[in-house]
Amino acid sequence: MNLSLNSGWKTIELIISILIVLMVGIVSIQVINRYFLNNPLPWTEELARILFVWITFLGALLGLRTNAHINVNSFVNRLKPEAKSIITGIMVCLSAFYFFYLLRIGIEIVQKTYKIFTPAMDVSFSYIYSAIPLSAGIMLLYFLFELYKLNLKILVFSGIISAGMIVSFFVLFESGNLAGGSLIILAVLLLVTFIFFGMPIAFSIGTSSLLFLLLYRKIPLVIIPTRMIGGIDSFPLLAVPFFVLAGELMNTGGITQRLVDLAKVIVGHIRGGLGMVVVVGEYLFSGISGSSVADVSAIGSLLIPAMKKAGYKAETSVAIISAASAMGILVPPCIAMIVLGAMTGISVGALFSAGFIPAVILAFFIMMLIYFQAIQNKTPVEKRLSIKESMKAIIGAIIPLMLPIIIFGGILSGAATATEVSVIAVIYGFIVGVFIYKEIRMNQIIPILIRTGIVTGTVIFLVGASSVLSWIFSINQIPQKIGDLVSFISSSPIIFLILCNITFLILGSVLEGLPALIILIPIFLPVLPKFGINPIHFGILAIASLGIGLFLPPIGMGIYIACTFAEIDVGKAIVPFMPYLLVLFIGLLVISYVPWFTLVLPSIFFQ
Repeated sequence: MNLSLNSGWKTIELIISILIVLMVGIVSIQVINRYFLNNPLPWTEELARILFVWITFLGALLGLRTNAHINVNSFVNRLKPEAKSIITGIMVCLSAFYFFYLLRIGIEIVQKTYKIFTPAMDVSFSYIYSAIPLSAGIMLLYFLFELYKLNLKILVFSGIISAGMIVSFFVLFESGNLAGGSLIILAVLLLVTFIFFGMPIAFSIGTSSLLFLLLYRKIPLVIIPTRMIGGIDSFPLLAVPFFVLAGELMNTGGITQRLVDLAKVIVGHIRGGLGMVVVVGEYLFSGISGSSVADVSAIGSLLIPAMKKAGYKAETSVAIISAASAMGILVPPCIAMIVLGAMTGISVGALFSAGFIPAVILAFFIMMLIYFQAIQNKTPVEKRLSIKESMKAIIGAIIPLMLPIIIFGGILSGAATATEVSVIAVIYGFIVGVFIYKEIRMNQIIPILIRTGIVTGTVIFLVGASSVLSWIFSINQIPQKIGDLVSFISSSPIIFLILCNITFLILGSVLEGLPALIILIPIFLPVLPKFGINPIHFGILAIASLGIGLFLPPIGMGIYIACTFAEIDVGKAIVPFMPYLLVLFIGLLVISYVPWFTLVLPSIFFQ
């Protein structure tokens, strides 16, 4: 049984690896034909988007096996083992309920779209929608197998409670006397409850949206797959797997150490220089990785041991790493910026350019604190590198730094889209890692592709599930009602931004960045014209707040990751991190209330 399961997972891993390679090849063909042969092919984008849909659902499927879907386990992990098992059993039952319906609705939409064809390739839409019932069916089997593994007593108890909840909802469904507003409140309460009890956030959003539609009865359930596909079938979103893949290739290819060596040349000789190396190294590295979690993992694993060796306390190292990584989310390429651009229609290039100066401001405040603490603690000054060592570090960093130059040169010049530049970054990362540095072995390629597929699947499945919830909010005019409520509280844009910053900070710590962004942006974005706030400025503030929230003690996941590398309990790191959290808040206020810092570069490059 286990052998057959393992072979099944291996098959899915192989398929997703092949699909990613094909997608890279197809978009590469598009870039070559568009820019070198001046003969764009209309079918390349369409085929790449079809492959992207399949990669998303298969990647989400693999995310189950690796526990990669974002969830909040802080409450459940505090429960006694038996209570934890019961709660987990209930969440598994409800997840199985969601995927049962997704399977059923997916089959229905495949049948309905069989004779509808794509414009460029004349391919039936049923081939696209087939990804939903296939992945939902396997996910359903996965959850049923998880239930099978439970203790019989816990299984029965969890099943009875889950069935009771579902039956009660169906009783309400049959009565059909609940208004849309009441059901929205119920759906939000269910969403919060599911997340609180550890259900993956994407599944929590999907289940609460499904229950809303079952009770509302005025909307056919096929809206779920159509909105899911509509939310992810986007050419700008193709940049997500490409930037993830480029980051994986460059990380594996030895880029981190070379960028850290360059940072030592720039600031290593200043008092508190090793701490500043973390900040500068993070700024340089984040422009390649695109992920705060990847940043804190890579920089933390490399520099925390070095900082300990230099005499820094472990908790101080964690504080500096966490503050620098919180800043790093603003340095493009950033997955949150790509998703935000795809959701709102804001130029991804404009968002990329808007993040540079705010990141510099946060970095400046962090480095000033490091400097003053170094003076106060009489931290010894690191010896300046010799000319030979400096030149070696600078030359060694030229190749890694070419990647962000390629990325931002292409985007800011308007020569290429973010998606087209991202596939160039993949090719560049592959050549550097395999043929120049020779630190990537061929047997590492498949694991890199699999990790890329899992990250893509978990992120984009979340986008698809959230598209359904955002549509539900929209048809019930929730953004307008939120806007009226905020306007009633105050007509001041300053008050509005303070409320938004607080909201994003708190939800960013609880949900991590991307889920909070996907849930809140469709609510707040329609309100911005009332306060005269530029959407690009607001988007950067939201991302900055979410980046800080990821490290907000005691819930933020980022600080726990940093503590893991420092081998200390998170409680020891909270007090040393407080001054850094304060300067991050000050920096956030500066970029919030001086929009020029955010908007000057977009106004130059994207007028």
